[in-house]
Amino acid sequence: MKYKSYTWDNIQQYIYQLSQKVEQSGQKFDLIVGIARGGLTISHILSDFLGLPVASFTIASYKDFKQQKEPVLTYKMGNSLEEKKILLVDDISDSGKSFVRGIKHLQEMRAKNIKTASLFIKPWTKFKPDFYIKEATEWLIFPYEMKETIDAFQKQFKKDGLSEKQIINRLKSIKLPTHWIKELKSD
Repeated sequence: MKYKSYTWDNIQQYIYQLSQKVEQSGQKFDLIVGIARGGLTISHILSDFLGLPVASFTIASYKDFKQQKEPVLTYKMGNSLEEKKILLVDDISDSGKSFVRGIKHLQEMRAKNIKTASLFIKPWTKFKPDFYIKEATEWLIFPYEMKETIDAFQKQFKKDGLSEKQIINRLKSIKLPTHWIKELKSD
């Protein structure tokens, strides 16, 4: 598997580009709704560029790099969205199932109009957001999930029988920031 690690600067630039696409569309929104966890980070920065409020709910799609069969809505929104125009945001549309589940939840809350946005899509996604920046085939590593990523890699590499030194070298080869590898290498 190939990996691609992104910096905060990369992500902020892509979010700015995403905000430009949304503005250029001429569509108006009342609220950005982020699918936590990854979409929440994107939504927060996107709200700064678009000047819109943010709400969120949590959908769990992955555990230890393994995609669950069906995404699970684990934390819900409480306010009414009746007649609201929503921009639903996630960091990536991989299978597309999180977006499909998120849209269903917003429809249940009677949102008037729902559009979707993400920074990345996978070529095999079953759901292509209305707005996105880039297609990616690699496993993407975001700056807002370093500990989670390193922990999952370490767990897998230990299971594969690698020594601590081999694990550190493998993490470096994936191009994770060296200071994180040093800080998080041992629990």
